[in-house]
Amino acid sequence: MKKRIISVMLGAMILCAGCGAAINIEEDEITSEDKVEEFEDAKSESSNEVATISSEESSVDTSEEIDITDEEDDTTKDTDTSKDEDDSTNDVSRYESFVSNTEEVFFDESGSDILPYSLQRNFDLSKGYTIDEIVEASLDSYTSYDDSKDDPSFETKYIDCGNDGIDELLVDIRFPGMETADYTDYEEKYVDRWVIKEIDDKLIVKYVGALRHESYTIINDYGYIKNEVMGAYNGVLSESYGYLDADANWVLYYKYNYYLDMDDYVREKGNYGYDLDCSSDGWSNMQVEEYIFDDEARITDSKDSGFITYYKYDSDGRIEDDSIYEDSSIYKKTFDDVDVNICPYSEVEKRLEERREEIGLSEDVMG
Repeated sequence: MKKRIISVMLGAMILCAGCGAAINIEEDEITSEDKVEEFEDAKSESSNEVATISSEESSVDTSEEIDITDEEDDTTKDTDTSKDEDDSTNDVSRYESFVSNTEEVFFDESGSDILPYSLQRNFDLSKGYTIDEIVEASLDSYTSYDDSKDDPSFETKYIDCGNDGIDELLVDIRFPGMETADYTDYEEKYVDRWVIKEIDDKLIVKYVGALRHESYTIINDYGYIKNEVMGAYNGVLSESYGYLDADANWVLYYKYNYYLDMDDYVREKGNYGYDLDCSSDGWSNMQVEEYIFDDEARITDSKDSGFITYYKYDSDGRIEDDSIYEDSSIYKKTFDDVDVNICPYSEVEKRLEERREEIGLSEDVMG
């Protein structure tokens, strides 16, 4: 695609209803009964300022809003990007300069972990980027971009990571040329989501997520994040939850894997050298839910790394039977043999509450 310039459409400023959708991760919402349903809500928050990145040959004079709104919540905070610049504790002038393409953002030492691999080859993590240059570098990575579709555009909104009263900037950059025939739902968009924080008089990229046909990242008004893959891959449904703290650093709450069948769990763990013998008939109609507390963990072999819970099911759903977690149970013995940390299904909610306390995740931040 040809070089693109940013046209900040001040006349086309759109005051959108802030999404701020409360992503309530109540543990009874992530049971197998729910997971077998198709995930339907691939939504996200809207922005308050809209810009179009148009090619030099284009005469675009209007801006298209990225319609990725969630249902409006009465508790949603005001996300108007017009801030009182006299408020020295929350000066957003540097963010506004970035949106106007006159300020650069930089990557810190965690940049290689933050930026998706697909984008890393066209970003120099040692240099700064304007919004214009971010779009250009992204387009260099998106080699299949369809030039016949609309030019990239972006929206911005302020969020308050960690709920400390200091704003960070969320930038949603949409790439219509990457929206293939699979994007059949009107609400489906191809969007990169950048969270930027001012640190020591510099703008730093702190998080990069995405909205895609097959996956999405939801970020609420206080930096609580949900990542979800649409549908099962190799018999596994995967999600992750976490938040950006007051410094906008990523804190993992847990990664969640729901194994549709015991064979799926055995296969996946076998890929990492863990040998479980679950071939007897007693293992049929068994499902596993895995909660991982460590970004690097491959198996939940300690309280610190997380836990699994398992249960039998029939045509009516999960069968309540606490005996399968007793030490004498063949199931418990099998998992103990490979040092897998077990949590009875009835205690999952309590364990997740303990996890939230461990990482300082409050209900206010979760929304």
